Amino acid sequence: MMKVGDLVNFNTKAWVFKHAEKRYANPGLVLHIDASNDNGKLVAEVYWRDGKVTREYDSYLQPTEVIEDANMCK
Repeated sequence: MMKVGDLVNFNTKAWVFKHAEKRYANPGLVLHIDASNDNGKLVAEVYWRDGKVTREYDSYLQPTEVIEDANMCK
């Protein structure tokens, strides 16, 4: 379940929106989640790496994998 503060990437499997992936500077930070829209889907307000803020359905967002490198912790 997505929550405020999560890092996400814009991702879609729908060919119709594939061109849109290029407009998003992944990753983005979830600022707000709204479940009170008319269709019952979750909508997240996301602050993207390039400074843009957009509202996206959660189905187009996927968690950013955090890779921990033991050498980085030294």
